[in-house]
Amino acid sequence: MRPELDFRALRAQIEAATWVPDFSTLYRRAGRVRIRDRMAVVGALVGTLAVFAPVALAGIFGRPTPAALGPNPDLGEAWSPSPVVSAASRYPSTTTLRAAAGALPDSVVVAVDVCVEVPQHRRCSLQVTMLRDGSADRRTPFVLDALRQSPLDRLESVELVRIVGNTFMLSGEVGGGSRTSVRFSVDAADASTQPVESGSPVVGPSDRLVLKQGDTAVQLVQYGDFFGLRSSDGALSLLASQPPMARRALAGGLPKAAGWWVAGADLGTGQPAVAVSKDQGRGWLARKLDAPAGLDVPTVATLDGTVAFAFVRYPNSIRFFRTADGGDSWLEVRTKIELPAQFTSDKGLVGRSFGVLTRPDRSLVMWIQGNSEMVFLESLDGEHFGVVAGPGGPLAAVENGFAALGSPPRVSQDARAWQEATLSATVLPN
Repeated sequence: MRPELDFRALRAQIEAATWVPDFSTLYRRAGRVRIRDRMAVVGALVGTLAVFAPVALAGIFGRPTPAALGPNPDLGEAWSPSPVVSAASRYPSTTTLRAAAGALPDSVVVAVDVCVEVPQHRRCSLQVTMLRDGSADRRTPFVLDALRQSPLDRLESVELVRIVGNTFMLSGEVGGGSRTSVRFSVDAADASTQPVESGSPVVGPSDRLVLKQGDTAVQLVQYGDFFGLRSSDGALSLLASQPPMARRALAGGLPKAAGWWVAGADLGTGQPAVAVSKDQGRGWLARKLDAPAGLDVPTVATLDGTVAFAFVRYPNSIRFFRTADGGDSWLEVRTKIELPAQFTSDKGLVGRSFGVLTRPDRSLVMWIQGNSEMVFLESLDGEHFGVVAGPGGPLAAVENGFAALGSPPRVSQDARAWQEATLSATVLPN
């Protein structure tokens, strides 16, 4: 007898032989594997970039030496790569007169800043050339690239002094640091003379020489000692004594007969102070002014060394003092200087060019750098000031007259009637 079939076992065998896998599960597992592999590749790429990216960026954006590239120090701009500049550059150039010395009518020498206005990379060259009230007959500057170590350096407080004959000294504060000076000679008769590269540095003297009436003083370092400058041969000399004050600054542009005047701060109180020497530094008469410290040391103006004025600037006002006994006693002039509205706002006088000088008729003329142009004020009585028209730039006293360092430059014998002057040729910086 045939045994009965075990249908349940047979069914299980058939199902096991014909089983089809669940493909949705396989797809999910395969997707997880692909994601894991891709994450491993991404991790490897990130690690590689972390190693090589800083090197690559440094090679592209690394800052070269300041002598070649750098920010515009006059505007405080951030650094970025600088384009190459040449004389035929598409960028505009500017010419700014910084100082003047010499004598009218045809022996005025000026320090000129010639700049190529590259955005964020203004490049400048301080040059010395001639300023004449007629036609210019010189084709090249006397001195090129003076004072700066780099065409990008900031240059402040430029001064030019005639030592003797055709010998001059040029000085300035470079990059907000100490004062730097160079000495050079000019020959105005030789129009073909090649320019001198920057001139010879001035080194402080080690000897005390005999100084006479009419010899002048110079200051080689900001707030530093003063030295005598002998007009007979241009030799520098140590002085018997220094003015007893802090932040000492020589008052320039004064007649030789007025003596040596120094502005600074009182050693004890820090108040504005003025010192004067009538014997070439052998003795100093120092007096403090009855006023708190201002934005800077006083600005001194005098014609004869007996009657003198000292002006102290504050953020939005100016106080001034007068002496009638050569600096022994000072009294404040109580008449307020009425300034235009652009200077009376909060900190309206901060950071502006400022100066005062005495005309031959003993009137005073003051200039302040305005928002768009130079503003001039005049006082006929040494007490009341009013706004007047001016020549358009800061003023410098030269022998036999004055020079206005604006654009265009002008010259005058009395600081009233101004005549346009001619500036000799300049050279674009490299």
